[in-house]
Amino acid sequence: MGRTVMYTAIAALAVFLLSATFVLQHGGESIASVRQVSVHDLTTGPSLFEGQHVTTAGVLGFSEEHGHYQLVDEGNFAVIIREYRGGAPLDDLLGRRVRVSGVFGISQESGVYIDATFIGPVAD
Repeated sequence: MGRTVMYTAIAALAVFLLSATFVLQHGGESIASVRQVSVHDLTTGPSLFEGQHVTTAGVLGFSEEHGHYQLVDEGNFAVIIREYRGGAPLDDLLGRRVRVSGVFGISQESGVYIDATFIGPVAD
């Protein structure tokens, strides 16, 4: 009886450690397929990525035309950040290179956009 309890406790600890390691490696985000895509690819072939969760990087700016933040790459291609569900204010990141994750889409009003779940600075 004592060995059974001990082996059960060891097995439970092993499962806990493996699941904790897995969660930490994935940052607590969904393990669903997240595509790393350039802003250029998003703007030149948007139908390939519509409705998918993507991650991209560029310089954060503000589009006066659309009234939203936008992500701009070196070729001056831009993707609007239509929604942002994060808690940190974005004003401090204006003009800096950032990484954005979220669901990509296309609309008549704003063109290509991302409904962002994460926006953070890219380490230099």
